[in-house]
Parts: sequence; C-alpha cells; structure tokens
Amino acid sequence: MEYPVIHNPGSIELLLDKLYSTKSPRVVDYDFLTTLGFKREVDESLLMLLGFLGFIDEHNQPTILWEKSHDPDKAKVLLGKAVKAAYGSLFKAHPQAITEEGSILMEFFRLSTGASDPDAAYMILSFKVLCDLAEFSEKAPIAQKKPEKKPKEIKKTPAAELPKVKSVTHKAASTDSSPAIRLSINIDINESDPELRDLALKLIRKQLEL
Repeated sequence: MEYPVIHNPGSIELLLDKLYSTKSPRVVDYDFLTTLGFKREVDESLLMLLGFLGFIDEHNQPTILWEKSHDPDKAKVLLGKAVKAAYGSLFKAHPQAITEEGSILMEFFRLSTGASDPDAAYMILSFKVLCDLAEFSEKAPIAQKKPEKKPKEIKKTPAAELPKVKSVTHKAASTDSSPAIRLSINIDINESDPELRDLALKLIRKQLEL
C-alpha cells in the first residue's frame, strides 16, 4: 500500500481550498496544478494525494467527490469520509488513529510500506494535516450509567467521643505497581524547509494542549 508523501504538508490546505472553489476541469494533471499556483517539482505528489483520496479517478478526471466538495457545508465531512476510506488499513489496525501517538503511526507506516524514517515521518505529517482539515462525524457511544446506590446512613458520633488527632499525613497510593512506559520519537527536520518546521511545531503544540 502506498501512502502520500507530501514533502510540503502545508500545501495540502492550499490545494483543498483551491479544489473547493475551482470549477472541476476535464483532466487534472501537472499543467492544471500550475494554473493553481503549484509549480514546484515536489508539487507533483499532490496529484497522487488527489487520487489517493478519491477526488480524481484512474484517468485523472474529477470524481463526484470533487463536485460535492464545492458545497462548503459538506466539504469537511466529505473529506473526513475520504480520509477514513483511503487510510482504511490504518484505521483497521488503529481505530483511534486520528489521535494516536506518533511512535505508533511511525511503526505502522514503516512496516506497511518499507519507507525510510524521513518518508514515514512525512506520511505521518500528511495524515495529521488531513485529519486537522477534516471533520469526522462518528461519535463515540455513550456509556449507560449504572443505577446509583443509595448511600448508607452514617451514624454520627458525638463530638465528645471523637478521638483527638494531632496530625494526619497523606500518602498518595500508586494505582499501578508496574512502572509507566513512555515512548518518544525524534524526527530531524531540515532547517532549509521552514514550512515543514513551522507545521511540525504547530502539530506538536496542538498535541501538548490536549
């Protein structure tokens, strides 16, 4: 399975904005992308992204998804459905992939594609950007509340009978006897690619705010 490797993930939002507001062409090719302002060689990967998500078919012609996405009230929801379908294997292995840790995603993309660490990192960034731009309508099932038990009546002890306590020391009890395991992942970002650096920092800040 091949997953998009967008070396400039920030261009994904620009591409989708153009797609939502541009009349569907007869054929979507690199020449068409240049008319939208995507003129760099790395922008050719955006064609794969459009095909991967289902906005264009195998003949590079716009699909019904492109047409429906012109409706601003439906665009984000449609993108969410497209992401869930395109990354089906990922969501099958990790149902909570949208909020999954980077180390888990890195392992999945490396094992699934045999990609190098840098390419797997770009796959993760591309996926995260798409998730950030999409709207996922599925809601987690609401757990049924168990009937509340009536508290037992507590017999109050007269103040005169209460024992005198000089001091009380509270000791936090451990809820798990096993040590916590934390996984971290380091991704080296080329300083010559400021857009990727800013995007990665934005994603990191967003994760820290959760």
